[in-house]
Amino acid sequence: MPKTDLKILESAIKLEEDGREFYLKASKEAKNVPAKKLLASLADEELKHIELINQIQEGLKEDKDWADFEKFVSKEAKARMKLVFKPVALSEKRRLKADPSNLEAIKIAMEKERLSYDFYDEQTRATDVKIAKVFYNRLKIEEEKHYDLLEEAYSYFSDASSWFVREEGRVMEGG
Repeated sequence: MPKTDLKILESAIKLEEDGREFYLKASKEAKNVPAKKLLASLADEELKHIELINQIQEGLKEDKDWADFEKFVSKEAKARMKLVFKPVALSEKRRLKADPSNLEAIKIAMEKERLSYDFYDEQTRATDVKIAKVFYNRLKIEEEKHYDLLEEAYSYFSDASSWFVREEGRVMEGG
């Protein structure tokens, strides 16, 4: 297998590890439960990417071909993580305020996801190996879903009342 593929996968692992480290730290520092859950969930997603990339990398080192990894290319992420927002107790809804530290963490996370997306997009376009193209495209799509989720989280944490009105169709009481 070309050394280029192995170097690309090493870079991908580093990118995912950096993302995971950021999400774990941000989760610990988050000021409310939904932010903690979201960031911890994204850290778990990055770990899944790392494990998958490691499996492929090890296989390629053992002279397996990209085609041996078709079964690893999965589909999902946003649906699982979207659950982070819905089960929020009414008492928590009333206390949610725009916390600058949560918002800053989410902005940074969005930028990390954009950079990951760009990296995988570049690899998708650069390779001629069909399954490698599918693999990188799948990771690109997952990074895009993470970005969309973070964008929604930004809206949620910056103005929770409006978010609940839009998502649930009713106004929060009290305050």
